Amino acid sequence: MLRITIHNEAKVTSFVIEGKLVGAWVEELEKCWKSALAADPSQAMLVNLAAVTFIDSVGRALLARMRRQGAKLLSTGVLINAIVAEIEAEEGPKKQNAVIPTKTEKESRPTPEPLAWAQKGSSNE
Repeated sequence: MLRITIHNEAKVTSFVIEGKLVGAWVEELEKCWKSALAADPSQAMLVNLAAVTFIDSVGRALLARMRRQGAKLLSTGVLINAIVAEIEAEEGPKKQNAVIPTKTEKESRPTPEPLAWAQKGSSNE
């Protein structure tokens, strides 16, 4: 079972993923992602994986594609943090959308109030 909740805010579209990102559920997330991209390709994308318990190789490949397209991956937990760290290491540093600052940017300036929700529960940054 997988639950995908999409929040379209003024500056970011966030996908809150819950459950196991495997098999047919990967295809469902990809459909949601492609639909959001088609609606507004310039919109920042945030994928919140805090409630994900498992990701198979196909799910990992999708997350890597999403990351290459500029999506920010948020995670918690040892397993999911490790998967996200591998994806980010493979992709190298990417230009982050101004709405979702990098770790260095966060350390050098105070976080604006609207970003507080995006950082809640993220321990991989």
